[in-house]
Amino acid sequence: MINLSVKVILNNLSMIADTPESTDEEKLAHSFLIYLGLFMSFGGIVWGTISVMSGLVYQSLIPFGYAFITAVNFIYLYYSKNYNISQNIQLWISLLLPIMCQISLGGVVATGGVVLWSILTILGGFTFLKKSITVRWFIAYIALLIISGIMDRNIESLGIYVPIVSHELSVVFFTINIILISSSIFGLFYYFVYSHQEMQKKLRILANTDPLTGLPNRRAFFTNAEIEFKRAKRYDRPFGVMMIDIDYFKNINDTHGHGVGDEVLQIFSKLLMRYSRKVDLLGRYGGEEFIVLLPETSLKDVRVRAQRMIEKTNALVIHTPQTNFSFSISVGITQQHYDDDTLSSILKRADNALYKAKELGRNQVQEK
Repeated sequence: MINLSVKVILNNLSMIADTPESTDEEKLAHSFLIYLGLFMSFGGIVWGTISVMSGLVYQSLIPFGYAFITAVNFIYLYYSKNYNISQNIQLWISLLLPIMCQISLGGVVATGGVVLWSILTILGGFTFLKKSITVRWFIAYIALLIISGIMDRNIESLGIYVPIVSHELSVVFFTINIILISSSIFGLFYYFVYSHQEMQKKLRILANTDPLTGLPNRRAFFTNAEIEFKRAKRYDRPFGVMMIDIDYFKNINDTHGHGVGDEVLQIFSKLLMRYSRKVDLLGRYGGEEFIVLLPETSLKDVRVRAQRMIEKTNALVIHTPQTNFSFSISVGITQQHYDDDTLSSILKRADNALYKAKELGRNQVQEK
């Protein structure tokens, strides 16, 4: 329950910059920056707590300050949705405050290389989604490292107060830095990589799915059907095809409107999926036409399946504010023949059979 609550909270936080106009890529960049701020804020709280426990109260204000500014920045982002301003604020404090913290604690050795926290700014630079800006942030990070190195070498001559940090405490600082920075980098990349994979998966689904019915589109059907055709031909296994057309669909649109027409397509698609096997290949062939490829199925069994679909469709009732109505389908079926060299020749026969069913009065199944 606790893990679930934390996950829900983090998920909600990752969306505070999103708007209805945000693309998937922008949403990913938003959440990446927010998680970066959360990781570094956690590190800041840890660092501030250790500083206080070590008697370095003044120096603890910098890491605690990072967490505080991040919280204020995210609240501003939530209410304003001004991502560009919040993005720049977050990256600048992520770049500058670790270096300030290092100087305040006496340099690289004393702090165990706390300046390395600024390396996360390089990752944050990718949230701009522009190569030139990302490169600029990397150059800024390198330049600041050089400046911090020069200042570290001359820290006493600059008149900066340097607290005495023991070697043991310095080792503790270094260990904590490495663990937290490595965990942050791993966490950010883990999130980015798997979010990117999920986004690619969604894009593949969108590319292969008819958005109205949820069925595979014509391209996806042909891709899978070609694979099944080659398999069936290689192992001499039967398969059947059903070509289905909703009868008088134009009249439905003209009489009840295109919204109701879309509803008819959706209802029939659900019916088709409900009474199909997992191995069957379904697809919206175009308009009000649908197609089903049935592996390991004889023509006799295809006819039984087609007749059942006709009966189930006839039993459907579409409810509208004005009236209720039913609709029917015509089905053309065929089976793979041993001399079929292409999938298109099989589909052509199924299409001819469908034409015959419509010609003979519709609401029936015919074969070729």
